[in-house]
Amino acid sequence: MKVTERIYDEYKGSTVKVYTLQQGDLSVDIVDLGSRINALRYCGVNVARGFKSVEEYLNSNSYAGATVGRVANRIKGGKFVLDGRDYSVVCNEGNNSLHGGLEGFDKKPFAVEVCSDCVKMHCVSHEGEQGYPGELELTVIYKIENDALIIEYTAKANKKTLFNPTNHTYFNLDGIETGDCSHNLLSVNADGYTPVDGELIPTGEIRSVKGTAFDFTIPKEITADYDSPLLSQTRGYDHNFVLNGELAARVQSVRTGSSMELFTDLPCLQFYSQAEQHTSFCLEPQFCPNAINLRDFAKPVINAGERVRHYIKYAFSKA
Repeated sequence: MKVTERIYDEYKGSTVKVYTLQQGDLSVDIVDLGSRINALRYCGVNVARGFKSVEEYLNSNSYAGATVGRVANRIKGGKFVLDGRDYSVVCNEGNNSLHGGLEGFDKKPFAVEVCSDCVKMHCVSHEGEQGYPGELELTVIYKIENDALIIEYTAKANKKTLFNPTNHTYFNLDGIETGDCSHNLLSVNADGYTPVDGELIPTGEIRSVKGTAFDFTIPKEITADYDSPLLSQTRGYDHNFVLNGELAARVQSVRTGSSMELFTDLPCLQFYSQAEQHTSFCLEPQFCPNAINLRDFAKPVINAGERVRHYIKYAFSKA
């Protein structure tokens, strides 16, 4: 695997770099601020949305390509209980906390270590940041193997706390430059999804996808059911699917003949695609939104001294 680096931008008086990993037909650009994917090219086609400057990223408020945490997605009311103690974290989406609060991993500078077979990015989330208990050390590893980009998240905390990472890349298998992902064919390995309330917080129910706009068990165009009344509230998809296994989803492009399979050990997948601007879409492996406050869902808890690892793998192939 070949790794190169160059200056990308400046932020708060510090140099921001982009690292390019390349092997075979796959290459990826990763910006150290937010440990974010800025481009992902397969057979010469860029399938990941990126920006040309830090300012554009921050102004977009899109989390594009970023490592997200400490807790991906939403925590209702920004409140949760650990070992009988109440905690309040920063609310940055109305009454709720989203993607780690106002200053999550997506805005953190990461220290970088270039290895022979990977790039490692490190950051520390200090005690009390955004209201979270404990100090949490995070390492994000990127590597390419056999036309697959693999992301590994390893965290260790000195106090019991929450840890629910994801990557927030916006994809278009037809190519980002086309500006239209509506003809991408998506399948999701999930028989159930979690209905949401008016603030996009899961109600705690798991409902069957069968016969609904959420049924992606057979590949279909992303926009096929945009006119469904079930999507009127969200004007597209912003929903969580409960995965059947580590093969989470598959996307195909009729235009290019390329496919991407997504694998993860995380239990759920957030699918985000909006009707008003269907230029790209997100597939975010994670714990269920607000899982810490829901019964019968796996909890994104890391214990003091425990080392927790999760992975996401994007495997590409050509018809």
